[in-house]
Formats: sequence, C-alpha cells, structure tokens
Amino acid sequence: MGVIRYIFAPAFVLGVVIILHELGHFLVARYFKIRIDTFSVGFGPRLIGFRRGDTDYRISAFPLGGYVKMAGDTPSETLTGDPHEFLSKPKWQRFLVASAGPAMNMILAVVLLSGLFMYGREVPEVLTTQASIGVVESGSPADQAGIRRGDRISSIDGKLSPNWQDVEARVALNAGKTLALVLDRNGESVSTTVTPVKKEPSERGYVGMGPPIQYIVKGVWGEPAKAAGLLPGDEVTVVNGIELTTSAQPMQSIIQTIPEPNFPIIVNRKGEMLKFQITPVMRNGLKYIGMDLVPPPTVMIKLGFTEAVSKSISTNIEYGKTIFQVIGMLFKREASLKQLDGPIGIVRASGEAMNEGFATLISLMALISLNLGLLNILPVPVLDGGVMLMLILESLMGRDMSLRLKERINFVSVIALLMLTVLVVYNDIIKLIPTNSPVP
Repeated sequence: MGVIRYIFAPAFVLGVVIILHELGHFLVARYFKIRIDTFSVGFGPRLIGFRRGDTDYRISAFPLGGYVKMAGDTPSETLTGDPHEFLSKPKWQRFLVASAGPAMNMILAVVLLSGLFMYGREVPEVLTTQASIGVVESGSPADQAGIRRGDRISSIDGKLSPNWQDVEARVALNAGKTLALVLDRNGESVSTTVTPVKKEPSERGYVGMGPPIQYIVKGVWGEPAKAAGLLPGDEVTVVNGIELTTSAQPMQSIIQTIPEPNFPIIVNRKGEMLKFQITPVMRNGLKYIGMDLVPPPTVMIKLGFTEAVSKSISTNIEYGKTIFQVIGMLFKREASLKQLDGPIGIVRASGEAMNEGFATLISLMALISLNLGLLNILPVPVLDGGVMLMLILESLMGRDMSLRLKERINFVSVIALLMLTVLVVYNDIIKLIPTNSPVP
C-alpha cells in the first residue's frame, strides 16, 4: 500500500499540474486558430496516445514536464506563412499563448486552496496562533540568544505576531543572517537577535527551537510498550536521558538513533514521574515501541466563498513572495541549490502528503502548481517567460531578432537548464541519505 501511495500520489499531482499548464497553451492557441501538432505529457519517446484531427495527444517516456507543439513555433522550421502557424500570428497573440500556461497554474493554485478553505480542513493549531516557544535545544542558536520556553514571539525579521509557519520560513531562508526577534515574556517585551546556522543536507537555516509538543500515549498495542508498563495518558518527557523539551529532534527520531538494544524513558503519570526500560523491536529497518500518541491539537478552518477566495489569494501571494525571495537569494549566492527539491523530492513529498490525508495532498498540489507557474515566467529563453521577453524586446526594437541569435540563446539556455536539473536530482538523492542532525 505504501508503494502504491508513492506511485499514485506524485503521478496524480504532477499529472494534473502539467496537463493544466499545457492545456492553457492549447486552449489559447486553438482560440487564435493556431494548428496544434502535439499535446504531450512528458518528454521523449511516445508511449501511448491517440490522434484527433491534426493533433497527436500522447504520454511520453519521461514524466518531468510536458509540451504543446504548435505548427511553425520555432524559426528553425521551414515556415510556409500559413495563417495557422504560430509565427504567422501577431506578437500580442503569441504573448498570450506563452503566458496562458503559467496563468493556468496560478489559477489552479487559487482554485485548489479556495476549495479546501470552503470544504473545511483540520490544520495544526500552531499554524493559526501566535508562535510560542515550547522547545529550546541546549547549546543551539536559540539557547545562545536567550530564548526560553514559554516565550511568545511578537515579531521575527519584521513579521508581526507570526505563527510557526512564518517563523520556520524565515529561519529556513536566512542561514548565516542575523534575525531581529521581539519576545513576550510574561508580559514583558524582550528584544534579541538569533542567527540561524546551516543544517545539512539541505543547508536550510536552523536555530533549535520549536512549538510546545506533548508526547502523550493514546494507546498501547506493541509488546515493548506493554512489557515496560506504559499506559494510555502517560506523557513521555525523557528518552535515553534526553529531555524532550530541550531537543528539537522529535521523539521518534531520537529513538531511531539510539544504538543500544534497550534504553530508559521517563513518563509523567498523573503528576508522578516514573522510569521504564524499553526494548524496541525492528520492523522494516525501524525501531518500534508499539504505542500511539495523541495527535497535536488542530482547529477547523471552514470559510464562505468570498472569504475562501480572499484567503486563497493572500496565501498564494505569500507563497509567491517566498518563491521569488529564494530565487533572488540563489542569484545573489545567499542560498544554496541544496535547498531546492527536484522530481525525487516531489515524489517523496507527495507520498508523505498522501499519508497525512487527501487535503494535505491537494495543498501540496496547489504549492507545486504555483511554483511551476512562477518559475515558467522567469526570463529564461526556453521557458514561457523567455518567449514573452523576446516578444517584448522585438516589439520595442521594431524588428525580429536573427534566427542565428535565437538559436544560440536557446542552446545556451537548454544546456544551463540540463545542468541545473542534474544538480537538483543529485541533491534529491543526497537528501535520501539519513542524517542524525536535529529537525528544526
């Protein structure tokens, strides 16, 4: 079942996002009576498909994108001047055809989140309330900055009353940079600064603080937990000598890194601190205790149509700002390419989202669709944004660029994108290697 999830989920997410992107190009091209030769999901050799009219609809071998091949859409083709050829159309029509794909992705992102907000979904409480500190790892940047458990974050890097999503985004994107913090400590305002450090393998920023997390036993079903004497309602506070309130690493991760065959844990049972010895069992390479934990508190968000659309637009704008911020940091060499996820990362994220529920998968699809739309408007010649930029420049120049110049620009851009793709896939593979470093 797990394997099916990791196949179905990314196929569903990428399939919808890619098909709608190409459909945007397709519909606008058809509106302007441009002949479509091929509508392909994926690149490379044709696997399956069908022909209808002038168009070959196909699924190709490498599902890393897609394309719509229009008649006469490249200067290197033998152009006949037929009115149904792409380059025979006015520049403004070609501009709209190029922009339709990214526009469709942005519309999809807004529609998906609007639907989720209208349908209603449970979201972690920490994502809807002002961030409060529940975990400060000993010796971490947060500890060195004087941040304490119980503090509430009034502002971070200029963001007022942030929730934990706001905090984690600013920490992750600012490794090595000093961030201004204002804390509310029992009604007293405390100003400080914290400098995130790079955390392998992604090199995202890390400060070693987190929201309040309680590890309360919901049910006991495995022999290790039963043999130790754990009961529903027990709150696990210490694992193998590590206090969970001073470790940003989740309890489950701590357990996996313990080399000994058994280890002690301390639980709070109705105010009494009890110590137990645990001997986990191995399943599929992981250590299991055999207990379920009470899930973190959630709140239901369900909005009317107008509110849902408004919140969806504002959420996508915030996501978009973050995407462009990362792109800008990459160009200024203030961020590492290791922070980017490629196809393997999307497969992993889609499978994990599917495990959490269909709503989480839809939310991920909206984010991926927005990413695809915004990245495609970048002024890179082989992308939609590059086509749009060339059309604008040619309009300003009053003439078309030479065929030789366009071919050279496209060749260099293709090589650069191929190199970037190889690097991103390499980073994806590196991220699959387990690391013992704490989780932010």
